[in-house]
Amino acid sequence: MKLLGIFGLFLAVTASAQGPSWKLTPSGWGPAHIGMNRAQLTKALHVGLEGDAFDNEGSCIELYAADNALPGLIFMLIDGKLARITVTEPGKVVTPRGIGIGSSADDVRKAYGSDLKAETHHYEGEPAEYLTYWLKPEKSGVRFETDTSRRVQTIHAGNDAIQYIEGCA
Repeated sequence: MKLLGIFGLFLAVTASAQGPSWKLTPSGWGPAHIGMNRAQLTKALHVGLEGDAFDNEGSCIELYAADNALPGLIFMLIDGKLARITVTEPGKVVTPRGIGIGSSADDVRKAYGSDLKAETHHYEGEPAEYLTYWLKPEKSGVRFETDTSRRVQTIHAGNDAIQYIEGCA
């Protein structure tokens, strides 16, 4: 009976480490907060993070969870601080308004209304677009990239780095 209780506790801790109920917001995702350094982020997420700097100075780096522990999540650090969290795969990561990968552009518009700024996608052209919600103008927000089928293919949350079209590149 004790073993069963310990096993149940292990499952509960493992499930909570994945953060199925955490919401993606302009300030972060679960315990991962914009502005954290790499050590703080690793500790908060309880996973190893891997990635290489994109420039010689190491001022911008995109990190991924080791062993695909957090599939489809990319953590961008600029000057050593978490600046952006990117979601690229369908799953349980959604905004507090229920928008995730695969949501329609219409769903995004209904959820965020007139607070959205729409721009044509730089690579895919119309009807693909960037739909950006700013909590604090040009400082803190969420950006939804839609494809030509008008479905969300990528979500970025964080500071003004959500506007970087090619990540750290």
